[in-house]
Amino acid sequence: MKRTLIITTIIAALATTAVAVAAGHGHKISEKVLAAGGVAQPISIQTDQPGVVVARAVVPPGASFGWHSHRSAVVAMVHSGTLTLYDSADQSCTPHRYRAGQGFTEAANHVHLARNEGHKAVVVFVTYVGLPAGVTNPDVPATSPGNCPF
Repeated sequence: MKRTLIITTIIAALATTAVAVAAGHGHKISEKVLAAGGVAQPISIQTDQPGVVVARAVVPPGASFGWHSHRSAVVAMVHSGTLTLYDSADQSCTPHRYRAGQGFTEAANHVHLARNEGHKAVVVFVTYVGLPAGVTNPDVPATSPGNCPF
């Protein structure tokens, strides 16, 4: 069964303030937003796989994820710092920088590299949507496409 997931659903799940709501018999439900911001690209994700993983990555200055792809579609939100993204299909190796409050998407199986070119740690929250059930390692290492000198 195909499902359409919209970015607002993901962002709503990661709201920006802690809330407490009274829910029957005086019990409270609490929610804390871990990251919030905007994603410039329109997004609609269709999947027939039920798996979803939400991860928090801390990227020290100078660190890189290396060239890799993901087993499913990804929505990433930078919480602090600046993350620089390089696309394997871009022959000019143009850096795309995402600051706190900015996000981006990645299609499944698209090779790219993300790294911290700044002087303070980057914190990024990544939501993988449409993984096969039980997958907990959604990243796949890739060889350098040769379009960048690193």
